[in-house]
Amino acid sequence: MTSLSLLLKTMEGSEGNLVKHFIGPYIKVFLAWASDSKIRRNAASGGVGTALLMYMLKEGLVDVVITPRLRVSRGSVYGVWTIVKDPDDLSKFSGSIYAPTYGFAHVLRYAMKKFRRIAITAVPCYAKAARSLANSLGYAGDLFIVGLYCNNTPSTYAVRYLGKVFRFDPAMVETIKFRGNRWPGYMEIRLKNAHNKIFISFSKYWDSGFGQYFYGLGCYVCTDQTGTFADVSLADPWTLSYELIKSLGGATLVIVRTSRGLDVFKGAMESGYIKAIAINPIYAIQSATILRSTKRVLLRSNQNYLLPPSFSSIMHELVYHLGSFLASREMLWGLLKLFHGAPKNILMFVASVLDFKLGTEWSYIVKSIELLQRAHSENVSTLLKKFFD
Repeated sequence: MTSLSLLLKTMEGSEGNLVKHFIGPYIKVFLAWASDSKIRRNAASGGVGTALLMYMLKEGLVDVVITPRLRVSRGSVYGVWTIVKDPDDLSKFSGSIYAPTYGFAHVLRYAMKKFRRIAITAVPCYAKAARSLANSLGYAGDLFIVGLYCNNTPSTYAVRYLGKVFRFDPAMVETIKFRGNRWPGYMEIRLKNAHNKIFISFSKYWDSGFGQYFYGLGCYVCTDQTGTFADVSLADPWTLSYELIKSLGGATLVIVRTSRGLDVFKGAMESGYIKAIAINPIYAIQSATILRSTKRVLLRSNQNYLLPPSFSSIMHELVYHLGSFLASREMLWGLLKLFHGAPKNILMFVASVLDFKLGTEWSYIVKSIELLQRAHSENVSTLLKKFFD
């Protein structure tokens, strides 16, 4: 039995040490949302990232914000890193980008030469790179990182697969927005020479195979889903009640990691940009967090994994490798669509049953975390009721 299992067995009411094993250092966890309903409606979850950066720019805490902006070219989708000086322009960058981004190192180095105080939004790998570069250039105290939880980054051509699944011509896409229109949101597509937009719900397109197979081995072996190098990490509140978050019009799970992050976040609250309640940190552990912390067995890696492999994690690897092979060949996308249905679901169900029937350590840890999250669910509802009363 690992030290993590022993920690679960001996824990007496405090989940803090358990949470740190999975998400890294943190000070406090909040459920938060932008006070401006337009920002919240246009965002991926609760608009906290946009509101926080807007506050920092308007109050002069940073000189510029570096964030990617979505581009579409001949059916391929990608992000281009951009320097933003005007806080009112930040709303144009709101929402998730499920595609590779380019020009990060060049833009960040340029910004460090021209400006002193910089804030960036970044998924874990970019956050780590930015922190490393800032430290090497003696810039550490002047870089503020808003980290984003990340499951993976789909390829530039993954949208072409969505065109096949949902029957639109990717080459005719003029603009695309992956998230927005209230949590959990919709993909919004405008085609060239078309008056109407196409809307596809987030769960429908992400779970079509788009979010499961169109990413590379770098994402596959990554163990940092939560952005441990950030000052503040933001995530969808998947571990909380769906109905509760919908009733708020969207909300964001906020993991404050540094004292500077806490000062900035509290400042944004006091200035009216953000509303928030402190919640139990156990909600910061998502199913993807657990999976990313589990040892891979089908690919050699020197990463230090937290959890031993299980039937479910090994089956997830097998499914990924087969699906990734099919995803890499456009002529096989029809077969990928079929595989991602019943065959994949049956395989994962069998693996899950084996884990729980045989009582693997992995299943014990997963179940324990789920039970802890359920045990605190009423507390969140009570806190929200008091907040609005």
